[in-house]
Amino acid sequence: MKTLFSLLLCLCLFGGAQAQKAPSAADEKAILQVHEGLIEAWNKHDTDLYFTYLAPDAQWVNVVGMWWRNAAEHKYALDIFMKMMFYKTTHIANKPEIRMLRPDLALVRHTWELTGWVMPDGRDMSEFSTGVLTLIMEKRKGRWLIIDGHNTSIDKKAQDPALSLRK
Repeated sequence: MKTLFSLLLCLCLFGGAQAQKAPSAADEKAILQVHEGLIEAWNKHDTDLYFTYLAPDAQWVNVVGMWWRNAAEHKYALDIFMKMMFYKTTHIANKPEIRMLRPDLALVRHTWELTGWVMPDGRDMSEFSTGVLTLIMEKRKGRWLIIDGHNTSIDKKAQDPALSLRK
């Protein structure tokens, strides 16, 4: 019994641990093409093109916590928002980081700036126009697609104490 318990404990602790590998050159190129295509579609304000990079079941949480549980819900909302307040925006994505979770699953994250964001009442949203976008991409039938996205605003006044550890 003691041996069985020890074996189960080892499996729980170490069984799921895998060395994180960099994506293959082909996968990295394809992942970056999806990432860049998404940003380019945003900057063209072309939601039809934008959603070619998302799986139909892709979920998304936007910067104010709206949670869309599939691409159809997300597209419906983004079509409205794009016409109402994002029609002059430019999404500037800083260098994305790719972390492979499995050979067919990648976490992609970048910081961003959004210029030209003005609310319908004329308020300039520059103060809230920086953030972090986290994407989960999955390789389905040989094609990388976004299956989840979470967009978070950066509070420019917040001070991260962990930054002192990076010196």
